[in-house]
Amino acid sequence: MKATFVLLANNELENMGRRIMLEAHKKSKLGFEMARLPHHISLKQPFHIESLEEIENYFDEFVKTLKPIKVILKEVKCYPSSVFGYSSGVMVIEADKSQELQSLHKRLNEELEKIFGECKANFDGDEYIFHMTVAIGGGSFDNYEKALKLLDQQEYDIEVIFNELGLLYYDDDKITPGSYFCYKRVAIV
Repeated sequence: MKATFVLLANNELENMGRRIMLEAHKKSKLGFEMARLPHHISLKQPFHIESLEEIENYFDEFVKTLKPIKVILKEVKCYPSSVFGYSSGVMVIEADKSQELQSLHKRLNEELEKIFGECKANFDGDEYIFHMTVAIGGGSFDNYEKALKLLDQQEYDIEVIFNELGLLYYDDDKITPGSYFCYKRVAIV
């Protein structure tokens, strides 16, 4: 099992993400795998867990310590990805690497490790790239690059307030399509 904590998009941002997903698919047949999850910004990539109940208890306490978080979304980019076990791509809207996001990422890593032991995930640390995924898998990286070049708008520079935290659950450590979903949503007040 794996889990991760994410900032969930509001309705306006969710709709924008779905529009970009569809536009990218129409340009280069990328598919709709990302539609399995609500659009979000991960505070940490998926990490192995022993007990969903224990992680959920921590999640419930963690969210009580948060206040709404301002994030600036910058531009659409794509990267190679093999998250599903085959060579493909991922298209994201990168977020400004604010001090607030960096602090939350660091705090989450430190607290999880202190409470649960090693909870290492790919890309943890100072080089972590905050982003909102709009497409993943379903096509070659060449198709991702093609779609990116053909998208109508690649730079956004929009400010969004995130006021909901999500707990994503992955039923297997391989992140097989169809084995994950948003398990829990809680308002940040």
